[in-house]
Amino acid sequence: MAHSSLEIAQAFVKAVNAADLPAMRALMTEDHTFTDARGRSTSGVEKMIVGWRYFFEAFPEYWIRVDKVIADGSLVALFGEAGGKWRIDGQVLPHSWSVRAAWLGEIEAGKVKTWSVCCDTGWAKPPAKEEI
Repeated sequence: MAHSSLEIAQAFVKAVNAADLPAMRALMTEDHTFTDARGRSTSGVEKMIVGWRYFFEAFPEYWIRVDKVIADGSLVALFGEAGGKWRIDGQVLPHSWSVRAAWLGEIEAGKVKTWSVCCDTGWAKPPAKEEI
């Protein structure tokens, strides 16, 4: 059964929210390219699995909430919010972060070929110790 580009993108977000690396891998093309909010790109599904594993470790409880979508053929734009916590020196900080974000996915043959995120990256810096 064929799935729409929107359904594939939504399945990818669901896998990200569950930190389900096997499901994420199954949804990415072998030459998948991820571009982060600073414009840095990484290509290759195996590199991305390593990157996502590191990301989920560094930012536990990461989540994406999609409020609006625009789908046009193989392209899907998602708008919403992302958030999580920070892990510093092996400890998960009690504070959470969140940021408005947008994602652009390109779907090819039922898989995510490209995934780009746009957001302010100020959240990446954890709060100072005196703020905790």
